[in-house]
Amino acid sequence: MGNGAARSLDDGGLVRALKALGDATRFRMTQEIAAAGELSCGQVADLFDVSQPTISHHLKILIEAGVLVVRNEGKHHYTAVNRALLASLGELLPLRLAPLARRPPPRERVAAPRERAAVPRERAAAPRERVAGPRERTAAVKARS
Repeated sequence: MGNGAARSLDDGGLVRALKALGDATRFRMTQEIAAAGELSCGQVADLFDVSQPTISHHLKILIEAGVLVVRNEGKHHYTAVNRALLASLGELLPLRLAPLARRPPPRERVAAPRERAAVPRERAAAPRERVAGPRERTAAVKARS
């Protein structure tokens, strides 16, 4: 894979993939799936001593990060490692961590930073009444006596 493919992964995608692989269980899952070539969700669950919902949660994170790809066959979901993404990570990470002189020029931002939306007046919180403190309450009790 050439440098062009490695540069196509933006910083957000790079961070998502690295975070997904940063968990020891997800990293081991990725290793097991890579060694087998392709595994169903049930086969992955058989390899680990955690509950099925936990397996599904970890697989979901890996799939959303692009580390794993899914192939559906009837009711079964088969997962495989996205080797193109992993190769891209291997090429991209050294480039992104290179000194500024050797770093490729940054790409333009896709979206502008989000601006805080103005809250309509009818939804704005009404001013709160001041609540008396302990000294004021004590003075009020003494005044009543």
